[in-house]
Amino acid sequence: MNIINMNKNKKNIIVWSPFISKVGTVQNIINSLYSINKYSKFSTTLINSFGEWDNYINDTKLEKVVIHDFKFLRFIKKWKINGFLKSRFSYILIFLFSFIPLLKLIKKQSPDFFITHLISSLPLVIFSFFSLKTKLILHIAGHPKLNFFRKILWKVSAKNIFKVICPSEELKIFLLNNGIFSHEQLNVIEDPHLDVNKINKLKNQELKDSFFQEGKIIIAIGRITKQKNYSFLIRNFKKLLLKYNDIKLIIIGNGEEENHLKYLISKLNIADKVKLLDNQTNIYKYLKNSSYYISSSIWEGSSLAMIDAAFIGIPILCSDCPTGRKEFIGKNERGFLYKQNDSNDFLNSFANMYSSRSVDIKNKIINAKKRSKRFTPFKSFLKLNKILN
Repeated sequence: MNIINMNKNKKNIIVWSPFISKVGTVQNIINSLYSINKYSKFSTTLINSFGEWDNYINDTKLEKVVIHDFKFLRFIKKWKINGFLKSRFSYILIFLFSFIPLLKLIKKQSPDFFITHLISSLPLVIFSFFSLKTKLILHIAGHPKLNFFRKILWKVSAKNIFKVICPSEELKIFLLNNGIFSHEQLNVIEDPHLDVNKINKLKNQELKDSFFQEGKIIIAIGRITKQKNYSFLIRNFKKLLLKYNDIKLIIIGNGEEENHLKYLISKLNIADKVKLLDNQTNIYKYLKNSSYYISSSIWEGSSLAMIDAAFIGIPILCSDCPTGRKEFIGKNERGFLYKQNDSNDFLNSFANMYSSRSVDIKNKIINAKKRSKRFTPFKSFLKLNKILN
């Protein structure tokens, strides 16, 4: 069947996803909108609440997307938003100042679907207090902290939510067990992360970095925050050096814990073996030239960098944190898992990975690459399309 002809009547979708720092969800939304416009007859609108999407508007993948601006909030974009208090204050401002414009937009356009990704509290409140014909879809990224406020909000607004999209089966079960949403509401759709053509092109770009010239490179990618648990990784990397003198560690990302990590690296006297690198537009050439990918997160979704590593084809070692990692790795068929925050298990799992037979490593790499292809925009669209129709 030709997907282009699946929808005889034009339908409208509005997407809400304000963000104050670069997160993987941004590229996922771009890929999702692109696939909707490419494979269906839906029209799409993306809300640019305070200018957060300005740097992405010229992306060719968004050329068929209508960008709707809430221009009066642009002062937030000029801030250097870092730290817990300032970010939370920004969320409150976005909520308050976007309330009326967002409500008016939904009433005026009356879209068939409204998909909310980030700062979802605002759409949830609007749909709970106002009678709207539009169907609300809540898209949950990663593993949400189920604090008191979020749990109450989700339970109260659940009856007004048409569908909930989870990135993993593990998260779906978690939400079911907490009695927040019904089985009929919950749907598993993997993140539309992998742009295969783009990756195949970028991974072959030359990497001019002397750090990669010698030894086996361990790579970790992601925001330098408490969630990523890089302090644990660095401390245990120091222990690994006592046994393996041919390894190095590179961490790519930015975040509030950078200074702490620099201090820790200096204190452990391993500055010649560890490198911190700012966010890179092309992480794929770094992955291709690395020997191992490690994620030490305390909580995480499937981890987009892990999916990238799987597709590139390097061995993966991850903590067993919720949600999605265990689901991806399986019973070590597609990589290696260790018990979260357990140094002994981490060291043993690394030793297992380091000393595994090449044929066993190769099988894990092949299995992981096959699994990673579930995370393409087209595969994601096929599942989303069932909800939209």
